Amino acid sequence: MLNINTRVNSLEKLQSYISYVKKFAKMKTDENFQKYIQEKCLNVVKQMATTLLLNSNYNTGMDELFSEYIENNKIEPERNGFIIHNNLSVATDSEGYDGTFSVALAFEYGTGIVGQDHPKANAWEYNVNQHINGWVYYKYGQFNYTKGFEGFEIYRLSAEEIKNQLKDWIMNYEENTGGASTLW
Repeated sequence: MLNINTRVNSLEKLQSYISYVKKFAKMKTDENFQKYIQEKCLNVVKQMATTLLLNSNYNTGMDELFSEYIENNKIEPERNGFIIHNNLSVATDSEGYDGTFSVALAFEYGTGIVGQDHPKANAWEYNVNQHINGWVYYKYGQFNYTKGFEGFEIYRLSAEEIKNQLKDWIMNYEENTGGASTLW
């Protein structure tokens, strides 16, 4: 959240304050500002994904899938802003599915994690369906097995980072398009 010092002790400061309020109000509809913020946010998501995925314990043999996920993050304009999303899926031959498995959702929330190794007591019942080798999926012409993994929470952590940096981005944009603000 932006905090603006509204203590005004002269007409000059009042005029300056009014000028900045108008400038920041225009940013909502300023196409250049919107593109600037969108790119900053997308870069945070891609950097967060790169850091979390490539430094994980699951990176062996998954480099291609990780790279595909990172590049699949997209900006989609909305009426009052934009969203960043990832819809990466892989085909599956498993019955009961629509033919796809959402890699994006699995990376965010996790999948099939082995409960006995989780630090939260009684978080899951262990191996209720006798998946001795874990779960199977078909990718790149062969069957693969997984015992699952915890979610990386890429979007949740990205949202926290974006909130932490937003004020600096706005100030940087404002400084580069009209002078440094003394109201903060």
